[in-house]
Amino acid sequence: MFITKSQLSSYHRGFSIANEYVAPIQAKASATYSFEADATVFLSHSHKDKGLIEPAVAFLRSHGVKIYVDWMDEGMPDTVSGETAKKLKDRIKQQKKFLVLVTENSKDSRWVPRELGYADSTKGMDHIAALPVADNSDFTHNEYLNIYPKIVILNDVWKVYQADPPAIRDLTEWLRL
Repeated sequence: MFITKSQLSSYHRGFSIANEYVAPIQAKASATYSFEADATVFLSHSHKDKGLIEPAVAFLRSHGVKIYVDWMDEGMPDTVSGETAKKLKDRIKQQKKFLVLVTENSKDSRWVPRELGYADSTKGMDHIAALPVADNSDFTHNEYLNIYPKIVILNDVWKVYQADPPAIRDLTEWLRL
């Protein structure tokens, strides 16, 4: 089963991007959330899903990782350009893992497939996963879910499920590999 928007929102309580994104990090032009963790994650998403980012970050942080979100990176250009694409490639390379927030909006995004394609060519399947989020637990709208491992809940434990070759890992363990 996938995470629903209401489940994801439950992770948002008490979390604020403004509180987590501290001045020293901003000074370094990094959008990685500051806390003690070795694992880092690039979170690809449609900007139409901006309201899901804080709960998604809180959810992932509960598994002990730092999260990179492009629109929080002060080093990104104000206007989308070739420089934007180059910086996104650099940021994808810098993070250990790549997650794509898969929603109704992500299938229509111009940037999500580009970022995913680049991550696929540089990171390999062991470091990419989809985080499908829907209004209910039925999610059938995206081809990413048939290609890449996905984050699911099994017996109340978050896992990364890979169809080919078949594998299931604990999410926290996968994030640290």
